[in-house]
Amino acid sequence: MTQGSPVEQGDALPTTSDQEVVEVVTPRHPELHGFHFKVRASGRVFRLESARDPHLPRFWCFSISRCVASGVIDDSERPWFGGDRMTRDDLPTAVAAIRSTLSDWLALPQHRELRDWVLGAPPLEASSVKPSATRTVRSS
Repeated sequence: MTQGSPVEQGDALPTTSDQEVVEVVTPRHPELHGFHFKVRASGRVFRLESARDPHLPRFWCFSISRCVASGVIDDSERPWFGGDRMTRDDLPTAVAAIRSTLSDWLALPQHRELRDWVLGAPPLEASSVKPSATRTVRSS
């Protein structure tokens, strides 16, 4: 799942807004326990959301999934799971903190594999976009 990355192991992500390599996508509707973000260089969109910890289901963690062009989670990709063992009450504060400092959060040493996967994703090409549902109009 991890591919080559333009960010080397020792490199930190820029933290100034002019140099951000990722940006939070403005939601159409309020989102409490997750958000979409986009990698500027590739145009790839990812979804960060709360999920039950697969190893300790009584706790919560974060799931990050790659999305297709429309922002829908790509079911052909395995998500990344991580984050501290949290209670449901911890989630809104944790999501807000990550949303406000996404580049800093990705730059943490424990997120190196995630960062490499996110930033190493190939650009989204027209050939890889799943066709959207089209509506045909009948003429009478």
